[in-house]
Amino acid sequence: MIKKVVLDKADRLYHFPFDLEEFYPKRTLKTGERKIPVIDLGHFNWPVKGEPAQSGNCLETADANDFQHLKILLAEWLKKEFGIKIDPRKEIYIGQGIHRIVFDICLAYVEYGDIVLCPEPGMPFYRRMAISVGGVPVTYPITARTNYKPSFVRLLSNQGKAAKIIILNNPNNPFGTMLDETDLAELIGIASKQNLYVVNDAAYCTLAEEKYIPLQAIPGGDKVGLEIFSFPYIFGMPYIPFGFAVGTPDVISGLINIRKTVGLTVPKAWIEAAAAAIESYPSPDVKAVRKLITQSRLEAGRLVEKMEWRQISDRSCPFMWAKIPDRKHSVTYASALLRRWKILTLPGTAFGEIGDGYIRLSLTAGPDKYKEAIQRSSKKLTIRTRSGE
Repeated sequence: MIKKVVLDKADRLYHFPFDLEEFYPKRTLKTGERKIPVIDLGHFNWPVKGEPAQSGNCLETADANDFQHLKILLAEWLKKEFGIKIDPRKEIYIGQGIHRIVFDICLAYVEYGDIVLCPEPGMPFYRRMAISVGGVPVTYPITARTNYKPSFVRLLSNQGKAAKIIILNNPNNPFGTMLDETDLAELIGIASKQNLYVVNDAAYCTLAEEKYIPLQAIPGGDKVGLEIFSFPYIFGMPYIPFGFAVGTPDVISGLINIRKTVGLTVPKAWIEAAAAAIESYPSPDVKAVRKLITQSRLEAGRLVEKMEWRQISDRSCPFMWAKIPDRKHSVTYASALLRRWKILTLPGTAFGEIGDGYIRLSLTAGPDKYKEAIQRSSKKLTIRTRSGE
């Protein structure tokens, strides 16, 4: 008799933080007895639709010449947009999505037991990537006391001095705040002094309503950090897991080694679509997304006021962070919103325990959905949760 082989899961899997999706109420897609459609204000649904790979090259793998051509276009765009000079051969890496590039950085440079500083509230995948390679994620808080920006004073603590990498999210999700020249200069000084490498997720930098300042635009920034960008979000392409990073040549070479080792490939059609998007930047799609976010932010502000929430967020990313009243728990409150009015939001605890008492709204939902949410919630301004809060 052949016995079934039992393969035990690695211990790291039990230490992963939950994904954002796991914080949505379980009844998200059920409409209930009255079949009232759910108004989805929680998910980040990229509004640019279509197929990015329509050419005959959709199944062909990009070669070195394709990568180099796209790198040259990116270097020209970075100089034109931000005034920074980048060597396309040594300082630009083209890979898959931001999640994958963050993982590859950890895979290439984080040893077992190395400390990786991650923001809280922040995207849970930062901590997941650090854990996946045997690193130890240590969170640094972003709160009202720090004006909803990272407190770099924490980096001077013993844990900060022992850390190898700090993951930054600028512009910040969920707060929408953005670091200015003074903030970046302070970070660069501390990172250089403590041999701490900065990895910045800059996914939404061209969707901000104010001018974004990249790390490389500040003196010394090119020596201490890497910035990761998303082709779809930056250039208004239909969504594909496709991104690029700008950083020091030695770090870029490490990413290239990882790509070769694991055999990551990029379709030639993605390269062609990205090249066309760069050459037409800012495209009508980029302008349309910016307009949609601006309109949604206005209507979302009205919903926040009507529901007696308090808006915390700034205007630099396509989200709104709001404090809910009376110290209610985020998950309980979001569940009540869905149960009472079929309005779906994301509980703040999805971004860490510090996020309890808040919810996040996605501004890609569109202004019409926020208007509908206002009308639907007109009957009452308060919500009774099951816990009696």
